Amino acid sequence: MEPAWILFTIGIALILAKIGDGIIERFELPGVLGELLMGMILGNLVYFGLVSSQYLTITVNTSEVMDFLAKLGIIFLLFLGALDTDISMLKKTGVTATVSTVLGVFVPLILGWFALMEMGYPSREAFAGGVLLTATSIGLTVRVMMDLGVLRSEVGAASLSASVMDDFLGIALVIFAVGSGSLTGLGVKIAVFFIITGIIGWFAVDYYVKFAERLRVEKGILGLVLGLMFLFAALAESWFAAAIEGSFMAGLILAKLPEGKKLMEDVRAIGYGFLIPIFFVHTGAMLNLKVFESYSALTLAAVLTVIAVVGKVIGRGFGAWITAWGRGRAFLFAPKNFHMSLQMGIGSIPRTEVALVDLMVAIHGRAIPPADAPKFIAATLIFITVSVLITPPLLKWAFREDIEKTVESKASTKVERIKETKQRIKELKR
Repeated sequence: MEPAWILFTIGIALILAKIGDGIIERFELPGVLGELLMGMILGNLVYFGLVSSQYLTITVNTSEVMDFLAKLGIIFLLFLGALDTDISMLKKTGVTATVSTVLGVFVPLILGWFALMEMGYPSREAFAGGVLLTATSIGLTVRVMMDLGVLRSEVGAASLSASVMDDFLGIALVIFAVGSGSLTGLGVKIAVFFIITGIIGWFAVDYYVKFAERLRVEKGILGLVLGLMFLFAALAESWFAAAIEGSFMAGLILAKLPEGKKLMEDVRAIGYGFLIPIFFVHTGAMLNLKVFESYSALTLAAVLTVIAVVGKVIGRGFGAWITAWGRGRAFLFAPKNFHMSLQMGIGSIPRTEVALVDLMVAIHGRAIPPADAPKFIAATLIFITVSVLITPPLLKWAFREDIEKTVESKASTKVERIKETKQRIKELKR
């Protein structure tokens, strides 16, 4: 692969991502949808043979460089999302996140398992198909919630931690489905991972940042903080093939420090200016529209899509509802509880990279036999496409009241400041 064409692809992807972002936002929809659609256009230029993958290296596995840049994009996105997290809100919503995670995983798993058995698939293959429906695409949900300004809300904090827990459960379930690997060994690795990144990191990060300050070099704190993020990501990638969990933990322990919050703009500039748009364009390019040509895949996809959406909304939403967000029984039947729980459920709809990873593991482990593999690949791509495209507008609809209140609050604050300024000017003139 010639470097010139990789550079060309990066340039085209960034330009079209921002153009798509701007166009979609004019229709009052989250801009990330524009980046995904531009990715779909670029990817399908290759899939339909209009442009050679030699010249447009945007599709999966056509360029290791683009695949890696996309991975860096979601690493930065999760790091940025964790930095922007309110730690006190995360603690407050811990029970809600845990209960909704468990139900949000097992409701679509069980529904998918039984539905596929009713369609004639063997139990093991049906179970593997159900596992594909369990893990939420945390990247898309975080991006949309950040763009809408609701990530620091109770629902935002709970959705973030629930999606991270989703990944660990999804890894365990696919190991169980395939029958390879040790669940005990995985449990030990998860425990050690949280000890290293969570407990030790939480208490040692203050000294680490102070050391960075003493260096007195330009962007020294940023450099050392990003280095820590990559080390955490490397540990998570080597143990779980999930680098985003490491970057999330790094962002979370830094979120408690003032220095961590000060780094937000620098990290945002790198992420939103370069890597994050590459990730979403690359994600959009995975969605090959040729999969809609297969009738059997469409039938399977229709079943998986309905269960993927309904199962997650009911599972995670019901889990959030029964906990009443820690406010007690009086809040259980309040309309506000239902609305927040619905928001939580909608935030769990999208599936992308984790579903594909689970699918490949299931195929290579023969939980899904070679004869059915093409059908499952096509069906998975279809339900991923649908889930990715419907989530941004649904999230905006679900949070419309919160967004309006935020806008009104900002407008009111601005008016008050103008009044205070005018009053001071009058006093000074006197």
